[in-house]
Amino acid sequence: MKFKEMNLPNKLTTIRMFCVPFMLVLFVLFMLFSKLNIAVDVLLYSNASNYLTLTQVLMAVLFAFASITDFVDGHLARKHNLVSDYGKLMDPLADKLLVNTTILCMLASGMYISGQRSFIAFEIFAMVMSIVVIARDIFVDALRMQALKKNAVVPASIWGKLKTATLMPGLVVMLLSSLHIVVFAIGLSLMSLGGFFALIGGIKYYADLSKYIEG
Repeated sequence: MKFKEMNLPNKLTTIRMFCVPFMLVLFVLFMLFSKLNIAVDVLLYSNASNYLTLTQVLMAVLFAFASITDFVDGHLARKHNLVSDYGKLMDPLADKLLVNTTILCMLASGMYISGQRSFIAFEIFAMVMSIVVIARDIFVDALRMQALKKNAVVPASIWGKLKTATLMPGLVVMLLSSLHIVVFAIGLSLMSLGGFFALIGGIKYYADLSKYIEG
């Protein structure tokens, strides 16, 4: 299907997919600058313990834009009855690629580390919850594939919505977390909540679908 032939929700989903490689490029530039001191980024703010670069701002804006398209395309598809097979397949895939790629890049770039001893336990917990988000997505997809063999479909739960409502804003804030320790704490808190909701949602999916798998 050509892009110009898609309906608006599918176009937004496709645009969100294309945001992922741009996020990767920005992360590479950020890491080259922050880890190797290669002049491929611009320092917008800096003091004794805090800093902010242009790539961080661009990543935060890009991720926020992509997150908004997630809400808009679903709303438009339901409101105008534009739900399609392409949307059903690609919309959740685009979300997972965007979120999980960003989480992995943040882990690799050290954005979870504040450098303050009092935050170590909090940082470790947030890292674990972030890995839970990725593991939950893989686990739930595996459950869905098994359940679909028996034509079983489980609708989205409140836990998934809570995960999205906390995790996506948390990622935006965490991309700017080097600006101040308070920003770091807010971002880490939201991401930890997102991981917690993802865990509960994964358990609920298993409870709802296990009867189809065992059968």
